[in-house]
Amino acid sequence: MIGNLPAEPASFVGRAEERERVAGLLGRTRLVTLTGAAGVGKSRLALRVAADAHRRFPDGVWLVELSSLRNPRGLAPLVSETLGGPDDSGAREVDALAEHIGGKRMLLVLDTCEHLLGACADLVGELQERCPWLRVLTTGREPLDAPGEHVVTVLPLGDDAVTLFADRAVATVPDFVVDGTNRDQVVRLCEDLDGVPLAIELAATRLRALSVTDITARLPDRFRLLRRADCDTGESRHRTLRTAIGWSHELCEPRERLLWARLSVFSHGFDRETAEDVCVGDTLSRRDVFALLARLVEKSVLLREGDRYRLLHAVRAYGAERLRELGEEEATRRRHRDAYLRLARRAEAEWAGPAQAAWARRMTEELPNFLAALDHSLAEDPRAAVELAGTLWPLWIACGHHREGRRYLDRALAATDRPTPHRVKALWAAAWVDARHFDVHRARTRMEECRRGPGTAVWGKHAEALVAFAAGDDENAVLSFEEVLAARGRPGPVWLLGQSPACVLSQAGLSLARSGGERARAVLDDAMWRSALTGDCWSRSVAHQGLAVLGWENGDLVGAEEQNRESIRLSRDLGDLAGALVGFEIQAWIAAATGRGRLAATLLGAVDGLGGAVGIRLDEAPYWGARHSTCADIARGLVGGPAFRTAVADGAALDLDAAYRRALGDPPKEGAGLTPRESQVAELIADGLSNRELAERLMIAERTADTHVENILAKLRMSSRVQIAAWVAVRRSARH
Repeated sequence: MIGNLPAEPASFVGRAEERERVAGLLGRTRLVTLTGAAGVGKSRLALRVAADAHRRFPDGVWLVELSSLRNPRGLAPLVSETLGGPDDSGAREVDALAEHIGGKRMLLVLDTCEHLLGACADLVGELQERCPWLRVLTTGREPLDAPGEHVVTVLPLGDDAVTLFADRAVATVPDFVVDGTNRDQVVRLCEDLDGVPLAIELAATRLRALSVTDITARLPDRFRLLRRADCDTGESRHRTLRTAIGWSHELCEPRERLLWARLSVFSHGFDRETAEDVCVGDTLSRRDVFALLARLVEKSVLLREGDRYRLLHAVRAYGAERLRELGEEEATRRRHRDAYLRLARRAEAEWAGPAQAAWARRMTEELPNFLAALDHSLAEDPRAAVELAGTLWPLWIACGHHREGRRYLDRALAATDRPTPHRVKALWAAAWVDARHFDVHRARTRMEECRRGPGTAVWGKHAEALVAFAAGDDENAVLSFEEVLAARGRPGPVWLLGQSPACVLSQAGLSLARSGGERARAVLDDAMWRSALTGDCWSRSVAHQGLAVLGWENGDLVGAEEQNRESIRLSRDLGDLAGALVGFEIQAWIAAATGRGRLAATLLGAVDGLGGAVGIRLDEAPYWGARHSTCADIARGLVGGPAFRTAVADGAALDLDAAYRRALGDPPKEGAGLTPRESQVAELIADGLSNRELAERLMIAERTADTHVENILAKLRMSSRVQIAAWVAVRRSARH
């Protein structure tokens, strides 16, 4: 090979799609730039692509590493020296270099251009104008912004992160393997490291002294942990994670550094408007924040994902250190808390309206920030924590985040016992969450304290209705729901329940439906009409569920299935896990009653598996539990004991998306194709590998392998692995 590419220090892992894309661009264009965050692997990818492409460049592939060059005037001489050009100093340096390259067919790789952007752009522009066959591949934290430049953003690794960790771990501990005993811990570690190759490689070196679990536990101090043992050797930017990110920090202007530090209070992601709310002050205006966000994206400090932005964990940790040094941590976290309290109030006020589905998505998307705001409030202002925890009731109750709701409501209520209306609302929300878990004792304790609190009694009365419903006492539940409805015209925060009576009507109707009475239909129809009028999808999902139960109790299985599927679809759209579990349960009853024993058993398994993971045991709940047991007996009789047990186990292993597909029987979208990873999984299935063996071969979590198989079955409209194997066999024969 002509050129000066160094030998790779270790095997290259993954990036097949990126390698193909960059190679294709080099075949069509003359300048390609790889950008990305610190340690993401831009240089390694560039060197691999360059090595792969060397046959296309008979005059060589040449690497010029620029990280140690500080003076832009030294750029042309350094490139000339690397290419073996003439030593011609003065004004003719670029001229001499261009003359030396002339009509040669070569690839020039300029690595680490971010601190010399203007000089690199000027040099590349002149050379390409005068050297028609020259191709240039550059790397940097931001583009050159040169004419004809094609930019490829190098993102963190996905599934290949585990493969990289395993590969580098063997160099440290030769007998290390990723297997069933440690796969989940390795997957979690790689996720906590954001899939950043430098961080993964540094973590792998720690295996000499620490287990994977120990490394994960020490990640809060990641900058001390993720450093090479031989910090006096190797490229200075990559000796430690701190120096790699510090290099990016040095390249930022003072106001960019300030915004970076203030953005570190966000957890996971944020939008522009909230960033402006939190980060303005002193030298930063809202207009400044808007412009600087774009600059931080260009410099690969921020990742932009649609309308949202995100800091990688390590980049965020570095910014947090700078924020503490500036003495701004407390003030910025307080602004963050206040911004998310305002957001929670808006979500609650608009919850029962036409934007409900959008609010459900937004609140779930902002969950990490809500939790961060709660953590800060619990430490600094428990009264604010009580208000925020109670105001977030739609997130806890309707959007499926029961465990987080239970934990933070409990912590907030324990942090202060000052009797306020906000505490009453938090007690009401806690009772509701507990009732959705059918934890009647805990729900009743919260309900009793709620009833003793100051302000309107409607909170306590609604909590009383919820507890009665969870306990299977439908008669008293209906009476209490009716008292809540009757209080609508009285002063006080009655329609805190969603500014619409549809919520309470649908709950009352479901209680009535469980006894099969015809009065239930009128109540549920009223709830359906009111919820449709206001756009309250969640109340409508409960009303559909009530009509499904009513149909079941009255023997209308066709009508029950139609109503139940609509309820499940609405639950899926909102993320209502508790509602979905009840829907899966009802669907299992209908399946068993109509001779679909295997489907019934699978759905019962899904209810047990998904519900058990969050502490919702329908099989032990009043009303639901008895029918769950009867359904299991019928399904077992239909398919036989062994097949029943297999189907239940299959259902218990389903993730939520797969369970939705089973319950709804939704066909896949036309034209849905397999991803490269799914094609690889299909090939391995055809070779006879089980899901566990798939996970071991691909070094991914077994749950991830299960999801891949479910996606393949859905996309190919198949129901078994045997069908997948046959499909692969046909494709293989066609290729040969």
